[in-house]
Amino acid sequence: MELGYARVSTSKQDLARQVDALTKAGIDPAKIYVDKKSGATTERPGLQALLGYARSGDVIVVHTLDRLGRTVRDTLNLIYDLHQRGIGFRNLADPIRINSTNPDDPMGQLAVVLLALFGQMERTYAVERAAHARTVATDKGRRTGRPSVVTDAQLAYATQLRNGGATISEITAKTGLTRSTLYRHLPSRPLETLTADTAPAEEKPSPSTTPAATSPAAGSSACPNCGYEPAARRDLVPHRADLATIWLHVDECGEVHESRHCARCQPHGHVREISCSRCGDGPLLTASPDEDLPPAILTWLEGHGWTTAPELVCDVHSRGLPT
Repeated sequence: MELGYARVSTSKQDLARQVDALTKAGIDPAKIYVDKKSGATTERPGLQALLGYARSGDVIVVHTLDRLGRTVRDTLNLIYDLHQRGIGFRNLADPIRINSTNPDDPMGQLAVVLLALFGQMERTYAVERAAHARTVATDKGRRTGRPSVVTDAQLAYATQLRNGGATISEITAKTGLTRSTLYRHLPSRPLETLTADTAPAEEKPSPSTTPAATSPAAGSSACPNCGYEPAARRDLVPHRADLATIWLHVDECGEVHESRHCARCQPHGHVREISCSRCGDGPLLTASPDEDLPPAILTWLEGHGWTTAPELVCDVHSRGLPT
């Protein structure tokens, strides 16, 4: 039996071209497994399901070899494992056609190595070209990345609202911008100039060097990350609303770290909003908005009572509690 596999790197890309080619090659659409995941990871549900379903004598068909993986090592290891299980492999559109019905053919082995190497080289060169283009554009004062969804008028209005004491929830309602967009674009609040009239009555706590993941205690208004505390009473409400937001960060080891930030020390890079499908509330993730939620984040959400499939639902609505 022939089984198909198609993959694109992001959820916004289209699988139709690959699926159409596999269908025209005689593969039943019900036997075509798909993924919208980067080839740099082996945690691909479609691929894992395909490997679990395939049996000795089956043949896995892909449009091009680089759909299986982006590195030579992973691709060769996968094809070797298929060979050990008696599962064949062939491609459709590469300049060199591969058919593993004779896996001991040295020319077939060479073709696999060459195609895998070319795929990895092209990926490396593409990353280098993109990085160089961004550097040149930045040096010339041009903005890189996706077009901004925030106009100067919206940003000025949002800044005016925040300076007037509005909370982030109130600003999103009045401007139509999302929380992640606001946190990324709103400038940090300027440092206050304390005079005899505005000097705090008591000494402020010294800044903490260790970010705290716990909720600010009742009556506490010092940022657990940088120690900042507003002197003016009108700034306390939006300040505490900022501190109520949980920020999540996944480190290189895949560990999830929680922190809370005031408007002065909050991250201003890529921010991903994790929203409950019922109430729209949730933590913020310091990651590219185009990326899928990492497995570690899904585990964190489930550990905090969230439902993650088929849609994101916060712990309150998962338990059916009144809001």
